[in-house]
Amino acid sequence: MDEDGLPLMGSGIDLTKVPAIQQKRTVAFLNQFVVHTVQFLNRFSTVCEEKLADLSLRIQQIETTLNILDAKLSSIPGLDDVTFEVSPVSVTSITNETHSETTSERSQVSI
Repeated sequence: MDEDGLPLMGSGIDLTKVPAIQQKRTVAFLNQFVVHTVQFLNRFSTVCEEKLADLSLRIQQIETTLNILDAKLSSIPGLDDVTFEVSPVSVTSITNETHSETTSERSQVSI
């Protein structure tokens, strides 16, 4: 026995003498589980779609800005022969900078 007085191995009850659980009750529990699971998945799907739409909009804005910058740079004569080095940047720093920019943009909009 453990500290609660319950047996460690089995309950000591003869399960052949215990009546079966009613089918209606089992079906009700199963239906409740299915309904709650579907509601959760629907909410999760909606949140994911909203986040993907926001991300898609942000990517489109970045592409537009990049195209404008490219057009401005190509209009400057003499930049065709200029070379530059790209330093490696970690993905986490880019992600953190983007997240902090987004957070600050949202706080400015809500003010």
